[in-house]
Amino acid sequence: MPVTPQGRTQPGSRPRKAKKRRLSPKGRRLLIARVVLLLLIMLCITAFTFVFSALVTGRGGVLSRIAGDLLSPGAPKLTIQDAKHEYKVSPLSQTLTQEFKSFLNSYTAYEENLGIFVLNTENPSAADLQNQTPFQRELAKNGYSPQALTVTELADRKISFPTAPTVVDTYLFFPDAFYYSSSLEEVNTLIPDTDGICYVLISAIWEAERSRQKARSGLYCFAITFDRPAVFSMNTEDIDPGELLVFYAEYLMPGEPVTVQSSLPLNLQFSPYGKRQMIALAPISYDIRPGTYSTTLSAGGVSKTFDITVKDKEFAVQYVTIDPQIVAETRNEETNMEFQDRINPILAEHLPELLWRGRATLPVPEGKVLTLFGSRRYINDDVNSYRHSGLDLQAPVGTEVHAINDGRVLFADYLAYTGHTILIEHGLGLKSWYYHMDELLVAPGDNVHKDDVIGLSGDTGFAAEPHLHLTLSVGETYINPVTALNQQLFLEPM
Repeated sequence: MPVTPQGRTQPGSRPRKAKKRRLSPKGRRLLIARVVLLLLIMLCITAFTFVFSALVTGRGGVLSRIAGDLLSPGAPKLTIQDAKHEYKVSPLSQTLTQEFKSFLNSYTAYEENLGIFVLNTENPSAADLQNQTPFQRELAKNGYSPQALTVTELADRKISFPTAPTVVDTYLFFPDAFYYSSSLEEVNTLIPDTDGICYVLISAIWEAERSRQKARSGLYCFAITFDRPAVFSMNTEDIDPGELLVFYAEYLMPGEPVTVQSSLPLNLQFSPYGKRQMIALAPISYDIRPGTYSTTLSAGGVSKTFDITVKDKEFAVQYVTIDPQIVAETRNEETNMEFQDRINPILAEHLPELLWRGRATLPVPEGKVLTLFGSRRYINDDVNSYRHSGLDLQAPVGTEVHAINDGRVLFADYLAYTGHTILIEHGLGLKSWYYHMDELLVAPGDNVHKDDVIGLSGDTGFAAEPHLHLTLSVGETYINPVTALNQQLFLEPM
C-alpha cells in the first residue's frame, strides 16, 4: 500500500521493491581483469617461494629437470605408408619398451658381419611346435597388435620421422631370420627373398637442441606384409610323353591357393623349394596324345598362360621270350593283386621337401640296356601287350645296386611279381623303384644318399635273366628314368 507523508500506508496499496544494481560491460571486464591479476600474483608468489626454497635447500636439480621437461617436446610419431595407406605410429609405452628391449637381449649374434641373429634357446616350447616365431609370442604375451603395411611392389613403402633421429637402430623379424641395421633407409629398401610378414622394431634417439632440453627417445613397432605378385615359370613348354613338367613360382606364400586351368590332367601341389621358390611336379603319361595344351596358373589376381606342346614320339616294340612256368608263377591275378595291395597305399606317401639333387647316378655300373622305358612288350606268343614302366639294365647276380639319389626307403620286401623290391621316396611324390634284386641291404625308414649301396641285383620275380629294373614315378604316373640319368630334372634352388 502507498505510504502517506506521515509514514502510514494507505489501505489497498503494495510496497515498492528496491532496484538491483547491475554492472556495466566495462565494469565486468574490470572485475575479471582484477581476478586474473590476483591469480597471477598468487602464482608468482608460489613459484618464487618454491624456487627460493629449492635454492636454499640445495635442490636445484629439481628445477633443472622441470625446466627440461617444459622445454623438451616428446618423441615424434613415426610415419609408415604403403601404396594406399598412411599411418602414424606412436612410441611404445615405457612398460612395453622395457619388455621388448629385454626380449632383444635374449638374442645372440652368430654372424655379426651380416647382421644376422638367432634366438638363443635350447628347449622349444609348445608355441614353437605351432610354428609361432619368437617375436609373435612376445607380441601375444604383451597383447600388442602392431599396425601393418602391405607391400605388393618393392617401392610401395616409406618409413620416416618428421625430424631425422640422431641415432637409429632397426630390428627386422622374419619367420626364419632376424636382421639388424643402423639405418632407417635399409627398412625402406629391404628386398626379402620370400614374401611374408616382417615385424619391425625401431629405436630412435634425438639429441637435445638446446642446453636446457633433454634428449628424446622412442621405441616403435609395426609390421610389413610383403605380398608381391606371383611369378610362374616352368622347365619346358615342349615335352615328350613320359617326361616330367616342373613348375616354379616366386613370391608364392606357402598354402596360397593356385588355380590351374588346363586341358592336361594336372594336379599341381606347390611346395617350398630353396628359400625363394615354390615347386610343383607334373608327370606327363606316356599315354598322353600329342598336341598343344593351354595351361593357365593363377594366384592372387595374377595369371600366367603356357602353351604346352606334347610331341609325337614312337616307343619301341619288344618281343620277349620267357620260361612259361616263370610267367605262370609270377604274372597272374594273384601276384598282381598282391602288388596292388602292398604298393598302392605307399604311392600316396611323400616327403614335403624335395631331397633330390643334381643328376641321378647309374644304379649298376656299365649296365647294358635291355628294355627302354615305355616300350610296348609282347610276351611269348601273347597277342596282348603292355607298356614297360621303367628301364631294364643288365647286371649279373650279386652286382651292387646304388640309390640313384637322396631319399628315404618306403618299401623293402619280396613280391612275387617284382621279386626283392625297394621303393625310395625322393620328396614331393618322386619315387625310384628297384625290382628283381637278389638281396636287400636297407629297410623301410632308412635315409639313403646318392650312390649308397642298397642291395644286390638278381633275377627274382618276373625276370627272363639277371638284371635290374629301374622305374621313376610321380604319384601313380611313370616317367622316363633315362632323362634323370642324362640331365638334371630341376633347376638349382635360389
